[in-house]
Amino acid sequence: MKINFRNLGCVAALSTVLYAFSGCNESTILGKDLIPGTDKVNVKDTTLDNLITSNVYLADSSIRTGQGNYRATMGSVTNDPVFGKSHGFLYTQVGLSSSEYTFAGTGHVLDSVVLYIGCDTVWYGADAPLTFRIYRMNEPDFKIDSNYSYTRPLSYDPAELLGTATIGPVHPNDSLSIYGEKYAPQLRFKLSNTFGNEMLQQRADGAFKTDSAFRVFLKGFAIVPDTSLPNNRTMLFPNLNSGDTRLTVYYKNSTDDSLTANFPFQQYASAHANYFTRNYTGSDAAPYINTNKPEGENRIYLQEAPGIFSQLQIPNLENFPKSIINKAELVVTQISTGTEPSTVFTEPERLFLWRYITHDSLGYIIDYGNPSNPDLAYYGGNRTVIDLPGGIKVVQYKFNIARHLQFIVDRKLENSVFKLEAISSRYNIDMRGVRAGGGNAAPPANIKLRIIYTQL
Repeated sequence: MKINFRNLGCVAALSTVLYAFSGCNESTILGKDLIPGTDKVNVKDTTLDNLITSNVYLADSSIRTGQGNYRATMGSVTNDPVFGKSHGFLYTQVGLSSSEYTFAGTGHVLDSVVLYIGCDTVWYGADAPLTFRIYRMNEPDFKIDSNYSYTRPLSYDPAELLGTATIGPVHPNDSLSIYGEKYAPQLRFKLSNTFGNEMLQQRADGAFKTDSAFRVFLKGFAIVPDTSLPNNRTMLFPNLNSGDTRLTVYYKNSTDDSLTANFPFQQYASAHANYFTRNYTGSDAAPYINTNKPEGENRIYLQEAPGIFSQLQIPNLENFPKSIINKAELVVTQISTGTEPSTVFTEPERLFLWRYITHDSLGYIIDYGNPSNPDLAYYGGNRTVIDLPGGIKVVQYKFNIARHLQFIVDRKLENSVFKLEAISSRYNIDMRGVRAGGGNAAPPANIKLRIIYTQL
């Protein structure tokens, strides 16, 4: 399975060197999961539970929208008790189907005008309707060859409201049939007749002469969720490059009915961007974020990016006895007592563990293997479900880090800080999250490192 990581910079080159370095020492590890037999009198089994965990929320500079990033996160969650509020805005252009375009015939009469947005048939939260407002953009120099940070709201004119629509998630069988032609599942936004009639007034020697002229007339659409509603619980995932994203004008002329004019999203020409924001005020997570306590926090919150991640320290690991590390397993366990507030979203399918090389640069854990062909089956980090006493089911994640620990014990690596985060294999901006036990949480939820070793 391949993981769709965000920009990793130059860490791949460094990690490849580390991987080659670790390969020379692999014979001393005694295999990946091998625990020596009882004749090995120095074999010991210990669990470290003095880990220090801190929750961090920062803007993620690696996440860019626009250019070749056609997927987006759009919607509004206003009442998630664990992770607070999340809102996603979509900006997009459409273009001419041909230069010097003209509507058929004469005597044009508008039936309706609709903006269609391709969308994945996956959503998070509730299968419930959301209200969106569509505005005319006035962002200067909005163009396809620009990358846009997800933290940057683009400009639109609040006075140019082109339509309001209440829509729900699309389902796999939600194909549309229009004038006998079937279309893939898509989001449908009916716009105002005022705007439709304005479109009908454009001519081939004016706004419809070229795409450049058309984009002067219509810089783009801002699709803005209504973030004021207290019960919003749905996030959608548009895919502009699928589902036949387009603006369609339905009209008739003096001789024909049921005519259509399509203004398509153009893969290599239509500018697009995604603005995404989180607000943790009043949430369960809020008191535990960016606290900078030396002792850390007793619970950790992990969200798929851009969201909260955890920094993890294992004190005095560099002073571990001279040993052969047979197994080292980092265990992360969800907090769920049956009385904790529940998040709207499901738990991440995978967590990922990095090590900090410097204050802000990351490297792979040696046990991850060659970055071009990682050993994920051994490395771990996958979501599993376990049973706790009392019939409570919780999610748990485990990482095998024996090789990495061996390098620290052998003084070939520093005992650096780790970064623990949720990873999405689908989208740059995603929504799943989990609340887990921190280093000083009460067992069995506390994060821990179990080590089986042969002391030398």
